[in-house]
Amino acid sequence: MSISKRQAQILAAIVKEYSKTNRAIGSLELSKNYHFGVSPATIRNEMQALEKAGLIAQPYTSAGRVPTDAGYRFFVNKLMKHLELREAEQISLRQELRKLQSQYLELGQSLTKLLSSQTRGAAFAMLPHSTTSTGLSRVIGPDTQPEEIKEIARFLEDLEQTGHAFVKKGGEEVEAYIGRESPVPISPNYSLLVTRVSLPDGKKGTVGIVGPKRMSYEHNISVLEFVRKLIAGGLGIALLTSI
Repeated sequence: MSISKRQAQILAAIVKEYSKTNRAIGSLELSKNYHFGVSPATIRNEMQALEKAGLIAQPYTSAGRVPTDAGYRFFVNKLMKHLELREAEQISLRQELRKLQSQYLELGQSLTKLLSSQTRGAAFAMLPHSTTSTGLSRVIGPDTQPEEIKEIARFLEDLEQTGHAFVKKGGEEVEAYIGRESPVPISPNYSLLVTRVSLPDGKKGTVGIVGPKRMSYEHNISVLEFVRKLIAGGLGIALLTSI
């Protein structure tokens, strides 16, 4: 799919604003918050083109626009820049990981707690001899439907049976499964981010998060990448040598 540079900028702005506000975004709001150098009318025309391309949608008449699954996918694949985590965030992650105990069970529990707090999602870890998850309450909002809560809870409970469905063999890049792309049954209003981790003793594991589809993909993918590198590096060796 090919879109113009301006359309790409508008799509990225809609994704980011919707992630922050959880409401449809209009042309006047984009014109006010972003310096596109064009009128709101021109922005509306570009939004109509993005809607025709299936990248954004109008939830109801006279509303602004929200990203579609295809729009999120285009953003993640083409527009998203990997963030360099702020120094304070890197220091916090390092300090918390240094506190982890060297047993897999405690490592998994601490990792999921850390990831959940950093990404504001429900986090899970599948490590040798240990499968843990935490943070379900973080993905429950006032608009969350009871069936959605059940689906996410069921997913987290059944990780050992279903986890293989979303782990690419041998790959250690963060994989994003947006909405209906999920290979496991969760609400289309949620997304999965998962990555394989290499433990210093040669064993493999998987960590990830599940959260609202409007999550901050830039930040959360960067957090998972940073944690994956720390586990594989010298810090991880220091933590796991006594296993």
